[in-house]
Amino acid sequence: MNILQLGDLSVVLDDKVKELVCELSGKDEYEFGDLSIEIDKKVKESVASFCGKDSYEFGDLSKEVAKRTTKGVLAYTGKSDYKFGDISKQFAKNLTGKDEYQFGDVTKKLLGNVFKKDGKK
Repeated sequence: MNILQLGDLSVVLDDKVKELVCELSGKDEYEFGDLSIEIDKKVKESVASFCGKDSYEFGDLSKEVAKRTTKGVLAYTGKSDYKFGDISKQFAKNLTGKDEYQFGDVTKKLLGNVFKKDGKK
């Protein structure tokens, strides 16, 4: 009968994790830091792919997110460049159907939708 000693589970788990890291890295023997290196490599490959590049350079993700966000904002507003307030103006225009916003237009539209003139809710 095998009697487990204190720490046996830790040793087994340590060996199993090292074995899995070796499979992931393609190495025969585990070295400290292999998992971190492999994770770093996979993240950089994913970011490069997301950005449409062959390899990752520092700042690529931030630049790509900014580019995509700008493109989306410009598509939403129908403008070629963004100025502060453009999103809010476009939202009010879409909601009210008016090209020019006047104070109270949004409230009138929302309340008008809640309390329709024909008495129906």
